[in-house]
Amino acid sequence: MNRDRLIASIETLNSREALRDVLHNLIGDFGFGGFCFLDISDAYKNDFLYFGTTGQRWESEYLTHSFFEVDEVIKVGRRTNRPFIWSDVPLPERLGKKRSGALKVFEASRDYHFHNGLVIPLHFVDELGRYHSALCSMTWMSGEEEFRRMREEHGKTLHFILTYWLQRVIDVEAANKALPSDIMIRRRTALNFKLTDRERDVLSWAARGKTTQDTADIIGISNETVITHMKAAMNKIAAGNKTHAVAKALHLGLIDL
Repeated sequence: MNRDRLIASIETLNSREALRDVLHNLIGDFGFGGFCFLDISDAYKNDFLYFGTTGQRWESEYLTHSFFEVDEVIKVGRRTNRPFIWSDVPLPERLGKKRSGALKVFEASRDYHFHNGLVIPLHFVDELGRYHSALCSMTWMSGEEEFRRMREEHGKTLHFILTYWLQRVIDVEAANKALPSDIMIRRRTALNFKLTDRERDVLSWAARGKTTQDTADIIGISNETVITHMKAAMNKIAAGNKTHAVAKALHLGLIDL
């Protein structure tokens, strides 16, 4: 495999379908049965970005049963930058006859002959300075010995390539205005508001409960200048007052708490 040539080819892909096909073919050469990509920044939402090649039946079951709300793989993926495997994910103990949601996810996956999986997480900051997380989970349908050998021989290569692939997915999704993902819609909307750094500063300090005088003291400008920046920000995002401006800026991801 020419790694540099493969990465260069990934960089030229401009659709989700093309990215899906190239990754499915690539990981198939390593022995994986399929994969799923998840934008886990706001995975509690029903419209979060999810696609892959694990099969329509599994994807339908995963979404219908809201497995994304209890999947321990997602929780681990948010906390680490390192690749990990499903069997390393700690699961809650079963208490009597009642199964936890996390156990139900893993038991359901075995019904589809997903014996294990390799997960590559990615954490990044977008062009607005907002933090996002995503992951690619690749399903293994053969024996554990083959899985161990594959990881030892090819794990680092897969991690390297998947980092580029994941970033390309994010870039393509952000550029595709037809996508329904709430994350992407908010990103595109926010890009229309050209707030200056000072305008974001005064909104951010207001969101933290600071008065105009507090903000002036923190930033080192006059009260009048703080008020001028706040009014400019309110006009740009069409807010009726300062409270409305702060709430709207937080919703759009223009500022963080």
